[in-house]
Amino acid sequence: MDLRHLRYVVAAARNGSFSAAGQELNVRQPIISKRIRELEDELGVFLFDRSTAGARLTPTGEEFVVGARRIIDGFQRLSERAKASGTGRTGRIVVGSYKSMSSGCFRNALRMFRGKYPGVDVELMEASYIELKAGVMSGMVDLAILLGDIGRIELLDSMPLWSTQLVIALPEDHALAEKATVYWSELKGERFLISHDDPGPDLRNILLRHLAAPSDHPEIIMRQLSRESILGEVASGQGISLQCEGTQPVAGEGVIARPVHDGNGGIRLGYIACWRPDNSNPVLKNFFDVFRCAD
Repeated sequence: MDLRHLRYVVAAARNGSFSAAGQELNVRQPIISKRIRELEDELGVFLFDRSTAGARLTPTGEEFVVGARRIIDGFQRLSERAKASGTGRTGRIVVGSYKSMSSGCFRNALRMFRGKYPGVDVELMEASYIELKAGVMSGMVDLAILLGDIGRIELLDSMPLWSTQLVIALPEDHALAEKATVYWSELKGERFLISHDDPGPDLRNILLRHLAAPSDHPEIIMRQLSRESILGEVASGQGISLQCEGTQPVAGEGVIARPVHDGNGGIRLGYIACWRPDNSNPVLKNFFDVFRCAD
């Protein structure tokens, strides 16, 4: 007995004759009749009462057809799920990002992906750069979203996603709060509060690159605090903080965010996606496609 036998029986029961079943399945009537007879011989029962008027199910045949339909339907669903999985329309993907990342681009792209592929389970993981790199290298994380340039991690493939505006978080009563934009030269002598959590170390390097000089070094205080706690410290007057756009505080928290400019205008930092070249998860391609559209 195989799936073909079951389909012949179900078609014959539905049409009331072997010849009509053959027409439906595009199979010659003698083949339908022969295969059903083989099945009856194997089972040791008659499934149909045959006559010149056609073929009618026996009581045993009626019970058999109920089970046969379930098997065929189950096989069809299994086949559809397998095809969907193979094209990335179902399955699972683990996406890692910084703990402090709250980019609107990321949230919008994620919303778009989940809406387009509801059959995919997207598992989000927040971790540090080191943990994300290790997760991707080990295969535990399919995709890591990081701040940086293409090729930041050797042995991993990467692609650009979006960029984010660099902003400075200031107490509401700070002298620079009235400005629409802030220039690097205006930040000399300030006390900066930066989180140890990523992308804090990257932001620290940016500060050093723009403000450090042989005779001048910016005061940068690294704290084991979340982004929200850093902004709370800014509100209380403990310093100011370099942040990525999207980390702008809620109105009323006592903090104002202003874009940072240099001589060429606003400064933007790029996010990239990193993954193992040998990652065969079919969901990855669909994830990339949606994120490109959301850029």
